[in-house]
Amino acid sequence: MALRKLRRGGWPVQDKLDLHGNNSDAARKLLQEFLYAAIQRGSRCVLVIHGKGLNSRGGEAVLRKLTRYWLTQLPQVLAFCNAPPGEGGAGATLVLLKPF
Repeated sequence: MALRKLRRGGWPVQDKLDLHGNNSDAARKLLQEFLYAAIQRGSRCVLVIHGKGLNSRGGEAVLRKLTRYWLTQLPQVLAFCNAPPGEGGAGATLVLLKPF
């Protein structure tokens, strides 16, 4: 139910984080800090921009894979999915956070 509503744009994006140009360690720290701050502000839906990996060695979307893995590790994350095409498509992830 929550994932379906998220995919259909049922929650407005309340904040954004762009991870472009960061290595994996920096990206993980930024993501954790961003999500913690978003939860403290009472945000429910945020957008994490990680890119599609087009400029990576081998064209592999390293930050995309890692971002999704990290999101599965956080109990505050209720659901996540690809962003709509106008918000970044496969190069970004919509994240639904549990209410604070």
